[in-house]
Amino acid sequence: MAEATLINCNARIVSRDDLDKIDAPPPTSTWFPIAHRDVLKSTCETLEGAGFQLKGSRLSLTRGDQRFFGVLDLTTPVTAGVSLAVGIRNSTDQSFPIGFACGTRVMVCDNLSFTAEVVVNKKHTKHGRIRFEQGIATAVSGLHQYKEAAADWINRMGHYDLSEDAANSYILRSFEEGIVSSRLLPLIINEWRNPKFEEYKPRTGWALFNCFTDVLGRTKQATQPAEAARTTMKLSRLFSPPEVLDVECKPEPAHP
Repeated sequence: MAEATLINCNARIVSRDDLDKIDAPPPTSTWFPIAHRDVLKSTCETLEGAGFQLKGSRLSLTRGDQRFFGVLDLTTPVTAGVSLAVGIRNSTDQSFPIGFACGTRVMVCDNLSFTAEVVVNKKHTKHGRIRFEQGIATAVSGLHQYKEAAADWINRMGHYDLSEDAANSYILRSFEEGIVSSRLLPLIINEWRNPKFEEYKPRTGWALFNCFTDVLGRTKQATQPAEAARTTMKLSRLFSPPEVLDVECKPEPAHP
């Protein structure tokens, strides 16, 4: 989900049946759009073929149904209370290429975060669909490795004790670096100082990270899902202390 091309307008939640009714526009000599339903189908079939089971999904459309963003929650546990998730996106208005990224879902508070960079990012060219399917297969084959890295990241963050000054510093830096807006700051501060979940009460990096993703879930996940994904990627980099390894899936080499 490259930052420059993320959806930043209101989206509507849809079902798979809704996606089935939306066709891609006719191709041109250089542009071969892929229907949103085909991107979702290819991703689900590849995941299931690799032994991953789908627990649920959240699908959204925007810009006259031309831009699609979906989150697929898997039954695969990452650590206690956290499961594996992937994000996919597609456009039929030439605004951005097909994308796939790794993430996690915190089940107790339904928080979603993406801690990995784009692992598949394919243009809508003549062979774009084939290359996307190949890229998805490669990415899915690495999900088990990603799960182990994510579990290690979460464990280290859970043992990263924060003083009040350190927590305030992270919150301020998130604003100064443009990761969160001034509108969200009071909500995040309140969540940190008055946690509503037991999981938020420890004064650790993981607890503060979840305060951020909780607020994002309530304010952006439904209407700006891709923007929320971009924000959590930035947050994961901001919150990782020096001794915490960054969970990152490198993009694939570009095809000629």
